[in-house]
Amino acid sequence: MKKCAILLSLMMLLVLSACAGAEEFVRIGTSSVGGGFYQIGNVIAQLGAKVMPEVNFTAVTGGSIKNCINLDKKEVELGIVQSGTLLEAAQGIGSFEGKPISSLRYITAIYPMPCHILVNLDAGIASVADMRGKRIDFGPVGGGIEVNTVQILDIFGITPKDVKVERFGRSEVAEAMKTGTSDAHIWATNAPNAEVTDMITSGKVGLIGIEPEKINEIVRKYPSFAADMIPAKSYAGQDGDLFTVAAVGALVAGADMSDELAYKITKMLYENEAFLKERHKYFANFSLQKALDGRCIPIHPGAEKFYREKGLLK
Repeated sequence: MKKCAILLSLMMLLVLSACAGAEEFVRIGTSSVGGGFYQIGNVIAQLGAKVMPEVNFTAVTGGSIKNCINLDKKEVELGIVQSGTLLEAAQGIGSFEGKPISSLRYITAIYPMPCHILVNLDAGIASVADMRGKRIDFGPVGGGIEVNTVQILDIFGITPKDVKVERFGRSEVAEAMKTGTSDAHIWATNAPNAEVTDMITSGKVGLIGIEPEKINEIVRKYPSFAADMIPAKSYAGQDGDLFTVAAVGALVAGADMSDELAYKITKMLYENEAFLKERHKYFANFSLQKALDGRCIPIHPGAEKFYREKGLLK
């Protein structure tokens, strides 16, 4: 009996070990704590824990640039990346000059992000062209804010060397804009946005648009952008539509992710849209029809299989 008990115990240990070994880990590269991507990643991780308990989903900090690099290094399995950063990574330009990354695969667009051109009202900035020589917040190193800012400034003939680059985290930028420590900040985010509302209602910060001809130039040179607008009344004192460009926040995987896992993740997201939308406003425009918006890299075969089943791709 004793031998039987020992044998049974050993068998149980083997079974438990096998189960533990079968668990997959999916780390989701997001943004700095408090940023939109960080919140999105946590909602996806919550959904994963509910729907795919066999997979351990964890949201980790990062930034668009870092997420591309970490995906290539296999230090994360998923990453939330701005479409502008994806374009740079794929082409080996900008922050990826001479070092293109070919291992990134598109899972889905999450949400459109109209660029909010925020200015301190005492800085004398009526157009992006006026930002030359000013203190411009580029956000944390390795984030999509920096990519978008550089690309938009480029169309106005302004390089990072032509401005004083500031580096504020998401929790610091509002105070910097209100106090004039920073003169301007270009933030691609949902509209309306509570933090933007807070800055504007302070009476110290305003929003400016982008001239139509410059919007056309931006979209032509950087196709990961789309012409967009911030609807009238989104913010206090905003009487008319404010024309700008939008980036897309996208969920991206590495090419090494199995087709089966990528398929399951894509299916999980679209079969639980209500869960996502209830948890966060960033998913308000999440829909199958917009799944491939801003795509400038190959689709992951697993995600592609799901889209073909749904008729999005023929």
